[in-house]
Amino acid sequence: MSIRAWLVRRKIRAVFRPRELANAPQEARLKHFEVALKASESKMPGAPSDAVVETVDEGVVKGEWISVPGAREDRILMFNHGGGYVWGGPKQYRDLGARLSRAMKARVFLLDYRLSPKHKCPAAIDDALAAYDWISKNNPGVPITMAGDSAGGGLTLAATHAIRDSDRTNPVALALISPWLDVTGSGESVQANREKEVMLEADGIKIAGQVYSGELGPEDPRPSPLFGDQAGLPPTLVQVGSEEILLSDSTRFHEKAMAAGVSVHLDVWQKMHHVWHMQAGIVPEGKRAIADMAAFFEHHWGN
Repeated sequence: MSIRAWLVRRKIRAVFRPRELANAPQEARLKHFEVALKASESKMPGAPSDAVVETVDEGVVKGEWISVPGAREDRILMFNHGGGYVWGGPKQYRDLGARLSRAMKARVFLLDYRLSPKHKCPAAIDDALAAYDWISKNNPGVPITMAGDSAGGGLTLAATHAIRDSDRTNPVALALISPWLDVTGSGESVQANREKEVMLEADGIKIAGQVYSGELGPEDPRPSPLFGDQAGLPPTLVQVGSEEILLSDSTRFHEKAMAAGVSVHLDVWQKMHHVWHMQAGIVPEGKRAIADMAAFFEHHWGN
């Protein structure tokens, strides 16, 4: 294991501690995640000095706009952060948001959705839909793309299912980064890559999945959008590391989406850890993956 991978693992496993949280009451879990979220604010890289950050608090719609010089007014990326649905927010994603804005020449909206265990599924989906509607209403005619990492990738897919099944206009394209699409943990890679994975633990994602799905149950296609109907989705890019325990979430989604006639491209990055894009400042592959996302969206902006 490389030093950089070890450091990444230490950070995330400080949040997801399955042995301590497995039998803990909800109040204890909630307190743990609140403390971990607050502590991470000073440890995660912030926005660069040339980035403009604008806080949004419009009732149920909360988040941040982030953009760098050169970002176009006629391009919007809505980004849903990861963190197992129990951790994370715009502050932890300002560095990545700015990198995405720079690479894509777009304004980026970092959604601040409600977290479990206090708010279970479908609260996060409802928040994503409200934000999507708000962005669409306030930016008529501007093409919107959507992306997310890990749990945010699952939220991106679940929200797009709901958008497709309504009278809304689909995002013009999606990007799913190391997406967590099956909170049951039934993928073959959960066990096959158990010794290779440097960030997540099978027990940890199982607990987070149970906490998030709540009364719906982990097999419901809202917390586990892998089990939903994939027909009618916009063009989709999936990026995942070859040694992730969530690899099977991406490969199974790719198969289902292809069978449903979706234009979907799967990129499996060799020996990459979970959401390596977050370490783009020190991991060259992170910069290249972001550049690939930008090239994918460039093809679909239509402007």
